[in-house]
Amino acid sequence: MNKYFYILSVVVLIVSCGKDVGNFKPTTKLENILKNEKLGKVYYEFRKENVYLTLGIDTVKSFKKFVAETSIKELISLTECERPVVRCFAFKALIEKDYPEIRNILFRHKYDEENVEEFYGHCIRMNLPVKIYMLNKLRPFASYKNKEYLELEKEFMDN
Repeated sequence: MNKYFYILSVVVLIVSCGKDVGNFKPTTKLENILKNEKLGKVYYEFRKENVYLTLGIDTVKSFKKFVAETSIKELISLTECERPVVRCFAFKALIEKDYPEIRNILFRHKYDEENVEEFYGHCIRMNLPVKIYMLNKLRPFASYKNKEYLELEKEFMDN
């Protein structure tokens, strides 16, 4: 029995070494990011009205204020937060700011498999990985200005 377990372990190791599998690891805790009082205030004002990710968040007044009052650097730090919903809000805000390096942020999250819920109206709820949420927000119909979306999607989804 131990012999078969050993052989199976070796096979799994060989197969996994041949694949380019990465993992997204958050680098910061929300409490550390929000030690910045200005960012903490803006964040809490926004989140008390926006508990969930919703389709059309970019039209909500509190989200627009959040985008206007946060810096690119602050939003980038929020994309590294241990809470997946915060990463998604921050990513969407970076898109709204026309952040020119949005592609780098997307590819940083290529293996971000934690799930978030996005609500469509009052009765439809989608459960999807952070990486797919982010990719979907870059689709041309999702207000992303880059016309090279199909190439981006192919490159992002290729292993």
